[in-house]
Amino acid sequence: MHDGSAPEWRQTIDRHHAALVEDLTAQLDAEIESSIVRAVSDERKRNDDERKRIDDERARADAELATAVMEERTRASEAARRRLSESLNQTLRRIRQTSAEHETLQLLLEDSASCAERAVVVLIENNQARIAAWRAAALRGDDEDNAPIDLAEAAAIASCVESRDPLVALAAPGEISPILASALNGTDAATGKVYLFPITVRQNTLALLLASGEVVPAPLELLCEGVGMKLESLDAPVPLVPVAPAEKAPLVQIANAATTWTKLTPEEQALHLRAQRTAKVRVAQIRISESEALRKGTQAHDIYGALRPSIDAARAEYRQAYISQTPTMVDYLHLEMIRSLAHEDSRLLGEDYPGPIA
Repeated sequence: MHDGSAPEWRQTIDRHHAALVEDLTAQLDAEIESSIVRAVSDERKRNDDERKRIDDERARADAELATAVMEERTRASEAARRRLSESLNQTLRRIRQTSAEHETLQLLLEDSASCAERAVVVLIENNQARIAAWRAAALRGDDEDNAPIDLAEAAAIASCVESRDPLVALAAPGEISPILASALNGTDAATGKVYLFPITVRQNTLALLLASGEVVPAPLELLCEGVGMKLESLDAPVPLVPVAPAEKAPLVQIANAATTWTKLTPEEQALHLRAQRTAKVRVAQIRISESEALRKGTQAHDIYGALRPSIDAARAEYRQAYISQTPTMVDYLHLEMIRSLAHEDSRLLGEDYPGPIA
């Protein structure tokens, strides 16, 4: 009986042992899997925490960098504004100190360098624009560049002259003329923009500043307004019969020396004022565009010889437009040449200078 029950006992033990091993194996696998899951979870949490820490540090660094950049930009902007303000103030002071129209326009052109990459000054006269001076523009100063520009063929210039307000236009031939379009587009193949700023005197547009490339419009508009005010102060009517020292310019002879401004008709007064304006503009154009020839002529005491073609052309135009219109007309062109070109010393014009237009 004992021998017969032994296998059953062993079988029972084996079954319990197998069950126990299976349970222990399952528990061990579960604990191992749970440990792995916890370890992975903890590692992920550590990674997430580290990533969050890195992200927070990066965010703080980005915020600090953005703050530093903003502060630096603010400082740079304030410094640039201060420099620009100081430059504008200095330019306006220099403009106030000028004593002639050409000096004022030349100063405007030179000091526009901080606000415009390229610039051209054109003078407006009789519905035409004449190129007076330029900076960094593709112009040569030959006869083609000096040819007058009909405002009817330059829509943007005509609009700016008429409205007396700044405007922005395409630097296209139909807007600012072929010669100015070529000069102000620089090396760009495509048509760029051009900024036009009027220079007005007593509600009349005397000149325009055209700027292209990198342009800061507001300071240029302010400068042009300052130039206009200065030119207005220089634009007082010249006495009808001017008196000059004997060693300087001779007196201008007119048909009736007793004629006074108040005795002229309103039409004659208007004609005289236009003649004065034309003389100022024409002489300013000569002085600005032919400054080197003028310098040499002044040194040689022969300004007329150095500028003969331009002076003769201006005299012919003035004779036709004004001298032939009324016997009371004064040769304001001659007076302006003595004042502006010869600095009140008529001897600098040279022995061949023909004198006032008869």
